[in-house]
Amino acid sequence: MTNILSEAVKLLQANQAKKAEDLLSTYYPANLNNAQFLHLYGLAASDSGDYQSGIERVKKAIALNPKIAEFHHNLAAIYRLLGEFKLSEQCYLTALQLKPDYAEAYFNYSAAKKFTKDDPIVPILEQQLSRSDLSDEDRCFLGFAAGNIFNDIKEYDKAFSYYGVGNRSKNARFDINQFRSEIDQLISVFSSSFIQQCTSLGSASQIPVFILGMPRTGTTLVEQILSCHPEVHGAGELPDIASIAGTMRQHATQKSNFPECVTHLPDNIFSGFADAYLRRLRTFDQSAVRIINKMPPNFLYLGLITIMFPEAKIIHCQRHPLDTCLSCYFQRFRRGHDYSFNLKHLGLYYREYERLMEHWRNVLPVKPYELHYSELVANQEEQSRSLIDFIDVSWNERCLNFQENIRPVTTASNLQVRRPMNRSGLDRWKNYDRHLGILRDALGISETE
Repeated sequence: MTNILSEAVKLLQANQAKKAEDLLSTYYPANLNNAQFLHLYGLAASDSGDYQSGIERVKKAIALNPKIAEFHHNLAAIYRLLGEFKLSEQCYLTALQLKPDYAEAYFNYSAAKKFTKDDPIVPILEQQLSRSDLSDEDRCFLGFAAGNIFNDIKEYDKAFSYYGVGNRSKNARFDINQFRSEIDQLISVFSSSFIQQCTSLGSASQIPVFILGMPRTGTTLVEQILSCHPEVHGAGELPDIASIAGTMRQHATQKSNFPECVTHLPDNIFSGFADAYLRRLRTFDQSAVRIINKMPPNFLYLGLITIMFPEAKIIHCQRHPLDTCLSCYFQRFRRGHDYSFNLKHLGLYYREYERLMEHWRNVLPVKPYELHYSELVANQEEQSRSLIDFIDVSWNERCLNFQENIRPVTTASNLQVRRPMNRSGLDRWKNYDRHLGILRDALGISETE
């Protein structure tokens, strides 16, 4: 059984939850009293989208062995993505009672509620951070947790200091010169003429909708608004487009990596990948008129997306550059986004993103819909109606009450999008401006802006 559980863990880590669940289902009848098995089986169900089964199985594991902190922590995580924040909070606290040095639990708990100065977790967390025996990973979790909490209680200098601890402890490595080279290649390959000559090679489907841009620019909020519509399904952050780009070299007549390989592909490859992507979308919803992929870094693949789906709806989310970068710096991304753990890298990455988006605006046959977060906050109904009109479905009043949308939200914004529209995300950078010299220099933004 140990080997089976190890294999299931590997599948879950590889984002193959359904395979993990299928593997474990065979052994379920023989493991009704195996707490570790039931816990893992519950995680596999939850990660596959069957959240109620996930909750039931993890609860059974807890009933068999209530002293395992990880069981309570992972149950809290399921409740959190379902918007059950009170239940989530209780489970995180139970996990911390059982394991007071559980750094990851402090971090996830810090994102599950809004804190006040008198919260008893504050001195406990600072005490944990003062330990000299912390691993870099635990110091990273605790640093971001303390940053989140001190931001909530408006002790901004302290919050920024702790966010710095968290970011430095991540030990991320990012090569800005390599990224600049990648942007140069995209701009070179996806010229206006190349895109024009290829747009007849894809699919005419209007089902795909792509919401993209920098992370932390309102992409989850926009998806939440649109997916309130009964004809629209929000599929979350799907990695499929990046995966397609990565496999295209295998089909090229001259072996080279993306993006160069797209100039050496047989004509039928684009429609083939487009059809495969559409089949994938239909696994999320069989009847939706529009299905959303809300993967922000798809801005890197807009040329490819336009060739595969010339009729797709593209929504580009934007936010004040200082707010965008600071919000990324305050977010402990689980994977990717290595640029985000260093203020200079963040600013330089942002400028390359801007350079590429300007290129897409100049060469794409149909320009992306440009949505600014501040305008959405200031004019919710007007902007929501405009978005619904852009994706070409009829207006539905549900889209104004996005906070009532019960769909699971797996991104870091899951607490924000359960609340009505508010201005708390605007001009957040002003609380931290004294610390942003390095970021301003990298962005090329003067002190007066």
